[in-house]
Amino acid sequence: MFHHAAGGYAGQGTLCGSVGACSAIINLVAKDEDKTHNQMIKDLVNWYASYNHPTDEFDSIVKFPGQKRVVPGSPLCHVSVSTWAVANDIEIATYERKDRCAKVAGRVAMQTVMMLNDYADGKFTPIAPPVSDATETCLECHGPDGDNNSQGQMACGLCHTHKEDHAE
Repeated sequence: MFHHAAGGYAGQGTLCGSVGACSAIINLVAKDEDKTHNQMIKDLVNWYASYNHPTDEFDSIVKFPGQKRVVPGSPLCHVSVSTWAVANDIEIATYERKDRCAKVAGRVAMQTVMMLNDYADGKFTPIAPPVSDATETCLECHGPDGDNNSQGQMACGLCHTHKEDHAE
């Protein structure tokens, strides 16, 4: 059902497919009048971006155990995979990268199940860190209370730089 999500949706490198697939499951289970599903998905995305991937929890069943772990700083597939590949000096089109992504997908699924169990028990509380101070600074001007010309809460500095001549 979610094969299309591989490689950041049809190989486009957008949202990590495991995050997108698990978000759909959260939506099915936790959609309520309080919009808890949105808070849970936001937490999953922020957790993913701040988590040190890939975990070693699956090393006993993969071909490439002990891979160097990297915090991607983004839920985007191309950022997550590229950051990891550079840190490990590995090309993207390798089985080692596929092992990494399989471990990441497994850990995202585990995180989602834990979140949904907490939701079912009435105990869900967000665990991911909030938006960074740098991103919050950007959103002050560009977010809904400012120019309202930016959507999202990812780390802006991954793709954008604040220029000296940035007009206020």
